[in-house]
Amino acid sequence: MKTIPFLLLLLFFFVQTACAGDNDAIRKRANKAYSELDSKDKKKASKYSKAEYSNANKEVDNYAKPVIMVIPEKNGSGISALQQLTSNPFVKATMDGINDYLADKHYEIKSLEGSSEIDHIVQLQNDIAGNDEDLAYIASLTLNADIFIKYSGRIDSKGFVTVELKAYESTTARLIGSQSSSVDSHGRTSPVDQQANLKSAAKKAMPSIEKQILAYWVDDLNFGTQYKVVMNITGSYGDSELEDLQDQITLTLKKQFSKVKVNTMTAKTIDMVVYADPLKYEDANEVYRTIRQTVKPLAETKKLNITKKLIVMEVK
Repeated sequence: MKTIPFLLLLLFFFVQTACAGDNDAIRKRANKAYSELDSKDKKKASKYSKAEYSNANKEVDNYAKPVIMVIPEKNGSGISALQQLTSNPFVKATMDGINDYLADKHYEIKSLEGSSEIDHIVQLQNDIAGNDEDLAYIASLTLNADIFIKYSGRIDSKGFVTVELKAYESTTARLIGSQSSSVDSHGRTSPVDQQANLKSAAKKAMPSIEKQILAYWVDDLNFGTQYKVVMNITGSYGDSELEDLQDQITLTLKKQFSKVKVNTMTAKTIDMVVYADPLKYEDANEVYRTIRQTVKPLAETKKLNITKKLIVMEVK
């Protein structure tokens, strides 16, 4: 704190607005159950029967909890997430509030801070889509997180603290929920007080974001476990040959897996999400093995990188 002006720290920490909604029936049931389980008002909760609680909770409990990574929102000053964590105590305090909540709920938490995979993450960032690819997205794939939570915050001149959380699915970077929360500092504006209030505001926002995450988790896993597959095409093909190859690859893969969604397709790359039945495919290696065997009659393949959620391969 002695080396970094207090006002500069506040400028590092800003907020963006987002919202997410969900009308799916399964999500509603899961949300209702978790709202009531987390409620301290037992009388209000008692209007739901034990059977309703049991059925809603079974929908969530049938699946293992998602692995979650927490990372700061991009800073308007161009400061990286890792630099924010190591240089800004307000950013660190907010993360601590989120991680404390997740730890209390027995989630597995992945952290960019102190990770030995930083160089690997940066390399993947270049391999997949160049330096413009979101670091949080690549980091969550590399660190084997199912969900990543971005957070940002604001402290006004009177010490009023606001924190916003946004949760994304790691394989597609799809926004699945958001929540903001505020804490009145009541005139206490010392750095120590504001760090404590940021931590408190983050914890206050977490129950709602958790419900949105779990509702998504139950709903989306009905299609299977998601894997991001990036195929780098290196062979020499004419335009028509290339289109034929791409069509054959995607059509044959759709016959093998529950669902295949193509994100982008260029002369050099096929970027897709594969939904695999977890009863048939235990992990990414088994998914890659099936993809390799499926593509083998069409082209040569080479494994470049495999993590829990990401498969990068060469096709030539």
